[in-house]
Amino acid sequence: MSIAVVSVALPLVGSPTRASAATLAFSTVQLPDYGGEPSITSDNNGLLYVSTPSGVPNPKVTNATEPGTYRSFDKGASWGQIESPDPSSGDTCLATDQANALYWCNLAGSQGSLPLQADVWKSNIAANAACTTTAGTPPGTPNSCNWVHGNPAALGTTNPTPTPCTVPGQASYPTSCNFFGVDRQWTAASNIVAPHPIPAGYTGPQVVLMYHDFYGPSQIWVNISNDGGQTFGAPIEVLANSATVTGAVVAEGFTLCNTVPAGVQIVKPNLPHAGRIYVSWISVDVASNANGCNISMDQSFHTAWVAYSDDNGTTWTPQMVYDSGVGHDMSTPFASFTLDDRGNPYMAFNTPSPAENPAVCGAESNLGTVQSDASCMFNTYVVWCQCGGNTVSFDDGAGLIGGAAATAYQVNATPASCPTDNTRPVECGTNIYATVAAGDPGQVDVSYLHTDEIVPTGALGVGKFDPLGCDKNDEPAPPPTYPARCHWNLYGAKSLTLTSPPATASWTNVQITSAPMHYGDICNLGIACAQAVGPIPRDPRHLLDFNQETIDPTTGCAHISYADDNAGSPYGDPTNPSPHGGHLVVANEIPDPTTGICMTLTTDVTGIPEAPWAALFVPAAVVGALSWVRGRRRRTAALALN
Repeated sequence: MSIAVVSVALPLVGSPTRASAATLAFSTVQLPDYGGEPSITSDNNGLLYVSTPSGVPNPKVTNATEPGTYRSFDKGASWGQIESPDPSSGDTCLATDQANALYWCNLAGSQGSLPLQADVWKSNIAANAACTTTAGTPPGTPNSCNWVHGNPAALGTTNPTPTPCTVPGQASYPTSCNFFGVDRQWTAASNIVAPHPIPAGYTGPQVVLMYHDFYGPSQIWVNISNDGGQTFGAPIEVLANSATVTGAVVAEGFTLCNTVPAGVQIVKPNLPHAGRIYVSWISVDVASNANGCNISMDQSFHTAWVAYSDDNGTTWTPQMVYDSGVGHDMSTPFASFTLDDRGNPYMAFNTPSPAENPAVCGAESNLGTVQSDASCMFNTYVVWCQCGGNTVSFDDGAGLIGGAAATAYQVNATPASCPTDNTRPVECGTNIYATVAAGDPGQVDVSYLHTDEIVPTGALGVGKFDPLGCDKNDEPAPPPTYPARCHWNLYGAKSLTLTSPPATASWTNVQITSAPMHYGDICNLGIACAQAVGPIPRDPRHLLDFNQETIDPTTGCAHISYADDNAGSPYGDPTNPSPHGGHLVVANEIPDPTTGICMTLTTDVTGIPEAPWAALFVPAAVVGALSWVRGRRRRTAALALN
């Protein structure tokens, strides 16, 4: 049963600007299971989907688990589980196209025998109420959601030795087929219509799989589908195919060694630059590489980037988005990336203020005096590009590298001081897990996790959170200068005025959760995080690494997916458990009672008919006992009418 808790939205005292941006309120609804890193998306009709890579119970198969995939027909008020196309997963992500087909991407699934490859699956009947988890073996068979797997076109299904994909004799092939391995994949899909030039051979929506390599130098890659996700081309290394040598050299200097992919988006049809592909990531610098590459994340990720392609992925133009400054880490541990309804790109991230001195904050962390230094807070920021012309220039464009923002929009307040007694302002502390979703240009919803403790930094790479820096109580005992176990709450924020300069844009912030949704440390070192601490079975990476947010295009309302593990035991606070503890949760923005909307969206969301490949799909009114292998239908039983 779904449970809803409504938070009354009042602007927090001391907002970054004097005027409040808008009214803001949320209801929170728990999903049936728990899972970290929940992705969320909406189709054009406002039908919502959530996925998590965490193994959740299959309701049709005893003692069987699968990645969790859920769906809401009623604006997030209630949720039902639908089948996931693969019974195993490392990471998942979601996207929809203009025809409302659902795309589900996966890491380390069952399609290839080599580890760390990525897959894209597609269903164009996911909106059908009969698309539910089935009782087959493995879970998800027979295929009631009509999931179709995107295969590598260059290798096909008859190549006897597709080395990057699988061992000889294996019948399945992962979509990515990248010899250097894959980590943190994202996907996007968009129908290709005029005025975007339609390349020869494109027969369906364009689908892009984006990721960075795991075994190599952490470069950004894409695989692109020309036929709606049925087949994908070979891996394309973005910076190796830069349109300018100078741009590639500059971007490579910051990107070589370590990146964190933030997302991929495609500009929708009938907009300026329709079909433009954006990929985004955060990265480090050459000096940080001495701390080690890729796996440890023990660097200060202080630069944010995009690269865009206007020729269907053949060439790319890299552009720095923002440089928060050496030692100002943005990897908490992910940044968030989106486009508004006019195709303008936005990034949201957490990092200290430009005035912060990371060496001073590190020394204060070691001395135990950092809690009173407001400059050491990790704040939430947004930068965006009003990309009306042929250039991509974020905010003022006057940053370190031309076109980068020199000043970001600060979402939350920074108090003048942070006394450690009962006069401490609510804004003091640390923000992480930034998300962003956008409507019309300059109108954004943002969320972040907040604790009123300033997490210590400096024990590892300059600017990084100290491991267990927010969990003094656990064993083995961290330094006594660390704060006691932290309480984290989810906050929402909204601005309708980002067309104004950062100093004058207005924001409304509200605490969404009625009780903390996490208790203890949150690690930002990726897979280098400790999995358990002494005899206490707490895991500082139990939430995994991010939350996500989407906008319902029919209402302009935000929906935020997050994991709540404050169930009292073993992860939570037994004195103050959350009503949603031990569950996935979606926070649904409450529309204005007089207008029924939250913000304006002017994109035409009329569904675009699917490409000819859709003829392979079963109509929504029919539920077929079908199995799909590499995009080809194999009849296994008679069809039955719904």
